[in-house]
Amino acid sequence: MEGIFNTKGNSTVPASHTYTPQNEQEAWIAIMQACIAVDGNVADEELDVLAQTLADKKLFEGHDIMAYSRTVFYAHAQYGSKVLIDQAVDKISAENKATLFALTIQLVLSDCVVTNKEKELIQYLYSALDLDTELAHKIVDVVLILNKDSVCR
Repeated sequence: MEGIFNTKGNSTVPASHTYTPQNEQEAWIAIMQACIAVDGNVADEELDVLAQTLADKKLFEGHDIMAYSRTVFYAHAQYGSKVLIDQAVDKISAENKATLFALTIQLVLSDCVVTNKEKELIQYLYSALDLDTELAHKIVDVVLILNKDSVCR
């Protein structure tokens, strides 16, 4: 019983254990969560946009988004944003990388606050996704244009 109520951390997880997403869907959630949670504050607006984004994508039809999310939230608490991104990028198909990047930018902007940590992680993400620098800049520009004059609460 002591292990169940151990409040000092999970000492039963071996040091060599790391997080690995099961599939591309979980990898998307891991990357998006990594970007919105890097600053330690996940706003309600960010969670709303994340939920809507996942609901709108055919990629997630028939998948247990809540189960993936629980796994991702736990992994983020244990390993942090960069580890989640590092472990997830290989699961993202080449044709989905730019779309995921654009949606992640949209997600980060959804609370109308972009912290330095979020900016840094977005730069890390486009590199980890192996996106061309010019393409990444175009995506950011387009998302900023789409969000111009957005209502912030």
